[in-house]
Amino acid sequence: MSSNNKTSILLIDGDSTDGQKIDRILKDSSVRYDLTIAEGLFNGIEIAQTQEIDIVLLELNLPDSTGFKTLTNFLDRVSTLPIIVTTTVNNEIIGNQSIKAGAQDFLVKGQFDGKLIGRSIRYALQRYKTTIKLEDTARNLSISEKRYLDAQAMARFGNFEMDIVSNGMKWTVEIYNIFGLRQNSIQPSMSDYLRYVHIDDKQNVSNFFDNISEDGSLCKIEHRIVQEDHTIKHVALNAKVFYDEITERIILVGSVQDITDRKLSELLIIEKNISNKASKVKEEALMNMGFHIRTPLASVVNLLFLIENSRLTPQQKEYLTDLKTSVEDLSIMVNNLLNFSILATDKVSIEEEEIKLKDYLQSIRRIVQIKADSTKILVDFKMPKKVSNTAYSDAKKITQIIYNLTETALKNSSKKGALTVNTTINKQEDDNAVFSFLIHDSSTVLTTEKINDIEDAEKLLEVYSEDSKDDSQKSLLHVAMVSKLTKILNGRFSVASSKTEGTNYIVEIPIKLGRQASFNSGKTPDAPIKILLVEDHFLNQIATKKVLTTWSSYVKVDIAENGMIGVEKYRENGYDIVLMDIQMPVMNGIEATKKIRTTSQVPIIALTANASKQESDKCINAGMNDYLSKPFKPQELYAKIMNALVLVEA
Repeated sequence: MSSNNKTSILLIDGDSTDGQKIDRILKDSSVRYDLTIAEGLFNGIEIAQTQEIDIVLLELNLPDSTGFKTLTNFLDRVSTLPIIVTTTVNNEIIGNQSIKAGAQDFLVKGQFDGKLIGRSIRYALQRYKTTIKLEDTARNLSISEKRYLDAQAMARFGNFEMDIVSNGMKWTVEIYNIFGLRQNSIQPSMSDYLRYVHIDDKQNVSNFFDNISEDGSLCKIEHRIVQEDHTIKHVALNAKVFYDEITERIILVGSVQDITDRKLSELLIIEKNISNKASKVKEEALMNMGFHIRTPLASVVNLLFLIENSRLTPQQKEYLTDLKTSVEDLSIMVNNLLNFSILATDKVSIEEEEIKLKDYLQSIRRIVQIKADSTKILVDFKMPKKVSNTAYSDAKKITQIIYNLTETALKNSSKKGALTVNTTINKQEDDNAVFSFLIHDSSTVLTTEKINDIEDAEKLLEVYSEDSKDDSQKSLLHVAMVSKLTKILNGRFSVASSKTEGTNYIVEIPIKLGRQASFNSGKTPDAPIKILLVEDHFLNQIATKKVLTTWSSYVKVDIAENGMIGVEKYRENGYDIVLMDIQMPVMNGIEATKKIRTTSQVPIIALTANASKQESDKCINAGMNDYLSKPFKPQELYAKIMNALVLVEA
């Protein structure tokens, strides 16, 4: 309800005469109201999304939308307002469909007066409030049940009931999981439970069930079960007899908890012979610790993103930048800790992604500076003067390499020394390039023995898994990380030292440069261009069309809200270029492109939120001419369009 205690009504009706009639009828109702009139669906949607509206009167036949689709399109974009459908067609089927789709009522023009429409508005508002409350209650109950089941899963804990007479049982989901069974794959009974009990424990568990009804108190027992795949689990079984007054039955209520980890730990301590299992236990411990660090760290990253997009003072922005860099530094340290163990098992694979080179190098510079500040050693960080916009490689692993190499150089450097860090990107054939990272320490000269230790450091990953306490070896673990990760990325790592030159640490990593579209800010179309924008997101439709039509008066843009409509529109009208979203309902951009390619070679540019080399390859393989990741600058889009059209003319 609006602040002046009037009902705010939005009337969406393309006929101004009908709108005036409904306004007059509303004046005869007992409803105190403010009326806003929209003459089209999209205008109505915009008002509903930006103004405080209590209820909507929606005509199905509008200038920009007709029929039942008008209601469904409105509900797709505005689902939080009660709607009364108004139409000139007295069709009971349409009325029933409207109610089923989400409308609160259905009124036929010419067949209602002020009293009827007033009653309809009051009832619609009340029904909508009641529906919302019921949905919230159901949602809260569903959330509570899910949290209860999630808690059982996390604790590896399930509960059951058993009829004392029939011995039939009811299990929660987690008990099926503990026994290695699919949910509801059996109708469990006490005999089914005993069937999975380890043969050496079967008699004790059978006696437990026999004696529990006589005891009357809470009884406990620990035993083993054997899953179908012969995996042995240790469980704690608790149970007690209750009288169910509702059903007038005596039932056994109990719980089963997987205590395998605790039992295994106890056995390992007792046996004291854990040499063959040490590596695995350590890896699991590291992974578990990594999870408990990364989970809150992910929350920190998300919160920093929210803060970054709020209004900040210049000083707050500076603090935020420092905080983000510290979080990046912490993330790298966590990755290092985990990878010390994982690298020894060759489990690490390349995860290629798109890298915004200028931003990435600035981030590296901040991380290096943090490490240097903690040692009081001066660092001169040099970046390439000209940098390609994008590249493709495993940014996280390159960052780890640079982090660990900086750590090594700082440890070996004298406290009064200074480091020069030089980054270069040397382009080779096609889009191939080599990203080089060199640290020069003029104050330190390494002995041949020390260089040999560094070059052989990779083998220390095995020493680490043996819990070595040799500090001189542990100090080389950072070098071991550099060596192993560089090999995984098909790169080279080397160290050179002399009395005259000092010491150089060098890493060279092959990367793939992204193709850049050349663009002149004054370059605009000099002839009419018909563009088909295939995009399902309503606001993206509006924004992208606005960007294109303000670019040049020669540009005309049509919109298709999914791939299927896009294919149909292209075949009917033909266009000079197609801008294709990838993830859409009904038919995605990849499938739509393949269908268009069966009859036409029109330029198609992919617009997608997934910025990765894999996504780019998928688009090009489907037949698209180019690729642009969201969000993008208008100039980037203009350049892609002009380049695609120039190639067609050529």
